[in-house]
Amino acid sequence: MQVAGTPRAAEDLSLEIDVLLGSERDMSLLSMINFLPKGLSVQNEKHEWQDDSMPPETFTAQGTTGATWDSSSATTSMPVVTAQISKLKVGDVLELPSGEHTVVDSINVSGQTITLAKRGWGGTTAAAQGTSVITIKIIGNAQIDGSDPQTETYYAPTAMYNYVQVFEDVLAVSGKVMRSKISKESERARQRGIKLKRLMSQLNYAIINGSREKYLDRTTFQGLRNASSSTYNVSGALTVAKVYAMVIQMVTAGGSPTAIHGSATGISRIEQLMATYVTSGPAEFNAKLTVKKLSMLGMDIELHVDKHIIDTEFLVLDYGRLRIGTMDSDQAKGSFSAYTITENAKQIKEQIAGYYTFEQKQQAASCVRAYGCTS
Repeated sequence: MQVAGTPRAAEDLSLEIDVLLGSERDMSLLSMINFLPKGLSVQNEKHEWQDDSMPPETFTAQGTTGATWDSSSATTSMPVVTAQISKLKVGDVLELPSGEHTVVDSINVSGQTITLAKRGWGGTTAAAQGTSVITIKIIGNAQIDGSDPQTETYYAPTAMYNYVQVFEDVLAVSGKVMRSKISKESERARQRGIKLKRLMSQLNYAIINGSREKYLDRTTFQGLRNASSSTYNVSGALTVAKVYAMVIQMVTAGGSPTAIHGSATGISRIEQLMATYVTSGPAEFNAKLTVKKLSMLGMDIELHVDKHIIDTEFLVLDYGRLRIGTMDSDQAKGSFSAYTITENAKQIKEQIAGYYTFEQKQQAASCVRAYGCTS
């Protein structure tokens, strides 16, 4: 019997969870908790991390009348669109829209202009670039041998955060049931299984659809759909070209697609549409499970059915930038655990609780939400 005022020992339920995930067929449709990386341990209710970004590889410049970008010979006072000039360093090798190459010789930050070393670098053809906004590629950096180090460039990381959310349920076994032919431990185990399935289903749903909020001492964490900044509008029937487009969008953002998650309807569309590209093999983050994979662009991208994703959407994910975490301490683990509230001749009451959060780095590169798929 639990004595009032004494701490309750936590019974780790990881073994029960492993059994559920390994044998229960309906649990296989909770793709987030089955396949996303785990092991993140946080210490505070507000989990914070530094979210880096890759330095840009393109910038925009403004062509104007006069001896500037609309000339094939101008090298000085080349105008750059405001705020784009911070992307450049002295020595950057540029590829202009016409295919011409040139090198940045100096930068006038306050005047928003740059000076080029010469036009038509490396045998390329010097050409007028026109008078409209142009996109220029940064294809390398070439310094003068023996020169002083260049002025440093620093891209400050973005401070990101998410909250820890408490998932809880309670089971109860009455005295009458305890005295029936069903043993109390069998009934406790049965109810634990039911409660755990419900709680893990809620956790899976929150990873997809959760919203970040704190009100007084109650918090919820933000999920993929709410946090992701990269979207792709299918706008009609799914085609092979559109499947490629939503994967390429992640690659362009700097991600490496690990899996496409969708509803049963959505994944079936991909499997039927691209049947000759579908293979099977062990899952990258759960080698005990064999999954279907889409072989494209030199990658094997896993296909996962999730009952919590709506039929008109897909999530393209880079697992290397996503993690499920728990709030842990010296006294207790934050993963689902059982705590006995009451145990006597009349009843057994047991609380099941877990403290979970979700981390998503480099939002545009970690998740592309494709929407608007009609068939």
